[in-house]
Amino acid sequence: MKTITNKTKLDDILDFTEKDKLVDFIKHYAQNDAAFNKAFLEKFSPNRQSQKKQEQPSEDYEGLIQSAFVSQSSRRSGRYGYYDNYDDYGFDADQVRAQLEALLEKARYYIKYQNIDEAILIAQKMIETIPDEWDQNFDYEGDVQEMYDEAIDLLESLLEQKLLSDEQKESLFDWYEQEIMDKKHNDVGCNTSLDSLGDYFLTGVENAFERSLQIINQQIKTSSDYSQEDLLEKKIHVLYEFNKTEEADKTIIEFIHLPQVRKIRLQQMLEKKEYLLAINLINNGIEDAEKKNHWGTVISWKEELLTVYQLLGDKGKELELTKELFTISNDSRKYYKMLKSITNKTDWNSMLEWILKSMDNGSYYGINDIKAEIMIEHKMWDELWSLCQKGTISDIERHEKYLRPKQDEGIFEIYRVYVEKQAEITDKGAYQRVADTLIRMKTFAGGKETVRQLVAKYRQEYRRRPNMMKELDRV
Repeated sequence: MKTITNKTKLDDILDFTEKDKLVDFIKHYAQNDAAFNKAFLEKFSPNRQSQKKQEQPSEDYEGLIQSAFVSQSSRRSGRYGYYDNYDDYGFDADQVRAQLEALLEKARYYIKYQNIDEAILIAQKMIETIPDEWDQNFDYEGDVQEMYDEAIDLLESLLEQKLLSDEQKESLFDWYEQEIMDKKHNDVGCNTSLDSLGDYFLTGVENAFERSLQIINQQIKTSSDYSQEDLLEKKIHVLYEFNKTEEADKTIIEFIHLPQVRKIRLQQMLEKKEYLLAINLINNGIEDAEKKNHWGTVISWKEELLTVYQLLGDKGKELELTKELFTISNDSRKYYKMLKSITNKTDWNSMLEWILKSMDNGSYYGINDIKAEIMIEHKMWDELWSLCQKGTISDIERHEKYLRPKQDEGIFEIYRVYVEKQAEITDKGAYQRVADTLIRMKTFAGGKETVRQLVAKYRQEYRRRPNMMKELDRV
């Protein structure tokens, strides 16, 4: 028989004793035994590494992150170890998130006890490793992306709260310089990006300006058209911040064809009240955007132009541009209110006529809702009735209370025809619409009798539709 040693016995006890009981024992013993308390804290204190520098981290964080993906992988191998199908490969994003969240919680635990180095390391390893393991095809809700974002947020919080020593900040910037140029970070962030850390390194590190500008210039060289404007805007602001005015102005002139860069120059002109120059700058921007068929940019520039004319107090141009924006913008409500506020009361009726007529050619989603709102505001009940008749049954239902005083019989007939057509459809949704419409019809004069007859008819004709019979029970 195998001899049981004290070591074996201890191992067995640790293996088979419930964790809660062990924790309770340690707490109790540490509170009552000073020597054990001291030894325990020296060994396991979260800030022990900050007190005594170690070359190795407390744990293999990169390995833990990689194993979170591997352990939650849905890979299934075939008989000879090969993957049966590419579609069989993936990871459970919820489970991966849970493990990464636990790691971030550990980083916050280290911050609480001033072990900033260990917290930084955890965040860095998450930022480095997640892009290598992440696949958007399996992260449907962005669970893993959110963990990547939170790791960046954690570092940003440390920088923002100025919790890093000069040495730690310098070290973090060294890491950032290398990591920011890796294209693997381009598409991982959901609500933030690694770029968000850049502004914190403009001060407090050696050669901050030169190094930051070099990063931005490298990014511009390798950037897509989509991100280039943001990077150029950032570069210009950095140049101005470090009083490199001449270089910043040259950059603006070189890239003035880009809307975001043009808007920097526009803001400068407005601050100096150079309104005529601003108008010329905006008109050139409109012309460029029209040539490229960038109609969203055209609208944006015309909104800027409207602001300038308002600053100049040019009522004629303000009215002209507001009318134009009412017809081309997707925010007709905004420009309707503006038109109402700047139009003389004596001219309002003709303006209202123009507004409604101009909306006849509109095609964007929701335009009829705005038109109906305007008609209701001005008690144009006949026009509202005509509009609703051209729309859907939902339009009639939505505006029924305004229409019924004059169109009671007409609305009831529309509902009757609609319910008859819906009753012919074999579909649960149609059955619900039948019951809902019949309930509405009961509120009309003579409606209860008509509904009673229709229900009796449907119970007979469609008696083999149990789901429909259930819906009719609530009529």
